[in-house]
Formats: sequence, C-alpha cells, structure tokens
Amino acid sequence: MKKLLLVLVALMLLALPAFAQVKETHGMKGGKPYFSASQKVTGTATVLAVNKSTRDVTMMNEEGDTVTVKAGPAVKNFAQIQKGDMVKISYTEKLDIMVGPPGEPATTTETSTAQAKPGEKPSASVMQKTTYTASITAIDTTAKTVTLKGGNGEEHVVTPRNPANLKKVKVGDMVTITYTEGLAASVEKVTKKK
Repeated sequence: MKKLLLVLVALMLLALPAFAQVKETHGMKGGKPYFSASQKVTGTATVLAVNKSTRDVTMMNEEGDTVTVKAGPAVKNFAQIQKGDMVKISYTEKLDIMVGPPGEPATTTETSTAQAKPGEKPSASVMQKTTYTASITAIDTTAKTVTLKGGNGEEHVVTPRNPANLKKVKVGDMVTITYTEGLAASVEKVTKKK
C-alpha cells in the first residue's frame, strides 16, 4: 500500500492546485471551547500514454503540465488503464479540538484502505485518523498559555488562538485533538460525446 500511496502523492502533486480553501468553525459545546478546520482539494489528469512493459503512465493535468509515474505492483488492475482515461484525485484534511471533562490521556490511530476489485479500473483510498488526548496541568493567564500533559508524560506549553478561552477551561480538563487525513484516486474511462 505504501508504494501505491507514493504513486498517488505524485499524481496529487501534478493534478492539484497549490492551495485549498480552509473551512473553520469554532465556539462553545457543553460550556467548553471547540475548534474545527477542514479542507478538500481535488484535481484531474488525463492519461496521455501507458507503457505496459515498464508500467509507466504519462499524464497531463488541467493546467497542461505533464508527468510520468511508474505504477508499481501495488497498483492493481494496471492493465485496465488506457490512453484518454481520466485520473481523479482528492485529498482531505480535518482537525478537531475539543475540551471535555477529566479523563486519561491517550493516543490512538485508525487506518482504513480500499482498492478496486479485479477487472475494474484502478482506484484506491486511504484514510487515517489520529486522536490525541491530553490533560490541562497549568493555565497561565499572564503569558496566555496552557500546559498539556499527554499519555507519554510529556508536557507541552501551547498558546490558544483565542486567549479568552483560557477563562473557560480548568486544570484537569481534557483536550482532545483529532486529525483525519484522506487520499483517494481513481481512473475512469471518459465517454466521448456524440
């Protein structure tokens, strides 16, 4: 799967614009501050050439830039890729920060993947979600910082974006940070208009 992801990243660098619009929300939930930010970037590229013996695929993005990518053995159904096919790519990121009642600090990571079935055009996706919880061990209203202690015992001093939120939390509260990242790519046959 790692080799497939390298191919997807190469495609993403070719096909996607250099920026994305970030959507943010923040406020209060249960009397405690929260923050959420997300972005999604999409792009397409057209297959210009496929070398079946070397497994090289040459593509052109919407801006006219071209790149040749070697599709390793992790790319299933390689034989289905043809000149004129459209490669679609999307990349999503989401960050959520919430404050909740006291608890135990921990870190968890979940990963899910999917690939095309035999005989279908190649496609793959991977999503990873990491959740980190830390306990507030100190609040410094003069320096406008808060100290967080994670499950590994390490402490980190952070400056909240909105210092007024320091009045809405207390020592012992848990801060939960969830970071989700997803990457998906698919090859689709383009039907010619009549």
